Amino acid sequence: MALEKQRLPGDDELARVEVPAAAEAVIVDCEERYVAFQRRMIDEAVVAFVQSDLHTAHRALAWIRDHNVLTGNAMLEWGSGVGAVALLGARLGYDAYGIEVEPSLVEDALDLAAQHEIDATFAYGSFIPEDAGLAPQDMDEFAWLDTSTPSAYDEIEMDINDFDLIFAYPWPGEQEVIFELFDAYAARGACLLTNHGMEGLRLHRKA
Repeated sequence: MALEKQRLPGDDELARVEVPAAAEAVIVDCEERYVAFQRRMIDEAVVAFVQSDLHTAHRALAWIRDHNVLTGNAMLEWGSGVGAVALLGARLGYDAYGIEVEPSLVEDALDLAAQHEIDATFAYGSFIPEDAGLAPQDMDEFAWLDTSTPSAYDEIEMDINDFDLIFAYPWPGEQEVIFELFDAYAARGACLLTNHGMEGLRLHRKA
């Protein structure tokens, strides 16, 4: 695997990065959508879902932008949910996209983008390229990664190697697959920002 770990600031340093009022408003509305979705999950057969720490994600995206870490400006959120990280990225000036396999969450993301007048693109489908040949047996038994829904790259008219930054929050059992997909398909020099729950965020660059 040709991925090199990159420096991210510690929690104390990140905490000093400002979250402006407009971004805070996005976070509040996204968290309300998360709560509503969790309620819907009680009665519907919906894929599992865990939200990111949105304040930390915003601060990390701002730090990456301010320190000129990337070679370009295009970012993609794999498994974008209600679109929170992509929306925050777009507010920071990224050319932001999100791919999500749950249709109702894509609708939420589009509604939030319109509500906050944010230019971000969201599409229904899988972020796994169709030529990846990934099957359920390739993953840990605890993984929830969808391997049956067609990929969304034709819809957004972009490929993985068009993006300078990809954000993902892998479930346990999915981490190796996420890293392998990025290593196989991302452009050289692109970065992968991943959320590892209590372990925090990690940033890697494809060498």
